[in-house]
This record gives sequence, C-alpha cells and structure tokens, in this order.
Amino acid sequence: PTLEPSLDPTSNPTPEPSLEPTSNPTLEPSLEPTPNPTPEPTFEPTLEPTSKPTQQPTTKPTFQPTRLTEAPTLKPTCPGEGNFNLCIAIDMSGSVCNGSTSSLCLDCAPTTSCNSGGEKLTICCPNFSNMLEFTKDVITELGELPTDQDFSIVHFGSDVTVASSLDSWKQSIKSINKLKYTGGKTNLAGAISSCQLTLDQSPPDRKNLMLIITDGAPSVPQPIANAKGAATTAALNAKNQDTFIIPVLIEEPNDNDQDEVLFLKNNVSSDGKVFVSDFDGLKNLQDSLFEQVTCQANANDIYTGE
Repeated sequence: PTLEPSLDPTSNPTPEPSLEPTSNPTLEPSLEPTPNPTPEPTFEPTLEPTSKPTQQPTTKPTFQPTRLTEAPTLKPTCPGEGNFNLCIAIDMSGSVCNGSTSSLCLDCAPTTSCNSGGEKLTICCPNFSNMLEFTKDVITELGELPTDQDFSIVHFGSDVTVASSLDSWKQSIKSINKLKYTGGKTNLAGAISSCQLTLDQSPPDRKNLMLIITDGAPSVPQPIANAKGAATTAALNAKNQDTFIIPVLIEEPNDNDQDEVLFLKNNVSSDGKVFVSDFDGLKNLQDSLFEQVTCQANANDIYTGE
C-alpha cells in the first residue's frame, strides 16, 4: 500500500458505510421528516393540552354533583331548639380519691391515701377536681343555648344531697363551686331518685334529662346485688316518668372489666349508651354529651296535656 493516503477521494463510494460516524454533525437538520412513524407511541404525554375540548360530551354523566364541605362541622348535628331540664348526679364515693385502695376517704381522711395532687381537703384529689370542672363545662355550654333550660345538682356517696333544685346555669355553677368532697360508698339508687324529685318540679313543656357521673357500680344498700336492684328500680321509675337517663362511667386506664359498663347500659341508660372515660379524659366527652342532650331535648315526644 501507499505510505501516504490519497489526497483526493475515490471516484466511487465504498460498498459499505463507514463504521465510525462522521466527526462533525450537519449544521442544519434535515428538511423532511422520516418517512415512517416510530413503531411505539411516545411514553410522555404532550406538554400542552389540546386547544379545543372534545366535541361530544360523555355518554353517561354523573347524576348528582359532588358536594365538598370546606371543613367538618365543629358542633353536633342536632339543633339546640328544645327546652329541657337537666339534673346532674356527681359521685363522691371513696373510690374517686382513694388511689385504688379500699379506703372510703370519708371527708378525705386518711389524708395519706386520699388527699393528693396538692388539692385542699374540700376537693381532696385531682380526680374530683376534674369531675367538677367537667360538670361546669357541660352546664356552661348547654346554658348558653337559645332555649329555656334549668339545672339541678345532686351529689352522692353513702348518702345523697340535693345541692340545688332547678335553677339557671349560672346559679348551678355557683352551687358546684361550694361542693365539698364527702367520700363514702356509692348510693346510685338514692342519686337517681333524688334527681327525679328535682325534675318533678319541671314545667310541662320541657324534656327532663338526667346525667349520672360515676366511677363504679352501686354499693348501697348492701349486699351489691341489692344495690344493683335498687338502682335498677330507681332508673325504671324515672324512665316511666319520661326522664331520659345518660350515664357517664369513669374508669381507670386499661380497665377491661365490662361488668360496670353492662350494668349501666342494660339497667340504667335510656337508650343503651354509656359514655366512658378516665378522669383525665372527661373533657373529650363534652361534645358527645352536648349532642345527646340537645337531640333528646329536641325530640317531639313531650306531652303538654293539650
């Protein structure tokens, strides 16, 4: 072969294309597109939408447009329009403050097992303080409804005391602020009967309701079977007088014993509902109780004699 390559190209092309691409690309793209389309569609959609919508609508439109709420409602769904009276029975038994001991904590004694949390002896422990604050919050919220309503307050241990008969929500708050923890056993039957006596004074155009806040099964009169029987009878008597009973059961966290829940559900509650919480979580029940009270107060089942 020649030692130097020829300076001029060959007059005839090579039968095969060169294996190497040309070192410099063309300055201009080809004017004509490729004669055949690509065998596969492109994987990416077009960057720009079509300038015109489709000429035909869909053959099956939706029957109803979707309705989007901007945010869930914060208040319950029942309108607060019904007039009512509410008696609240507050449990002051020893188990509220005794820290799971057997002490009855009568007048918060002995202080070593009953008085805790830096509370004064009249309040005795944070559990009872939480019950009182919860009760005041419920009354305040219901008392601000644009309806006619009154409240009565009953507290119970071994004995039962009517702290206030039917009165305004503001007066009821004042009565709660004067309560002193008693300790004792759990006289649920007496609490229900005493609450009903306060509701017997109700005007005829109001729904009577009873909210029972307790932390356990009744224990008066002894034995326990008699206490449960007496509470069942008292609840039945109140319900026969068209009083709607709402039980709140306060349990220790992780308490899996269902006996107390089932007793209140089957023997005391008017509709089988029992609102359950521990002492620290009582405020979480407030909206549910507000709804329960307003729904029952709004029910058109009040006989006025007309």
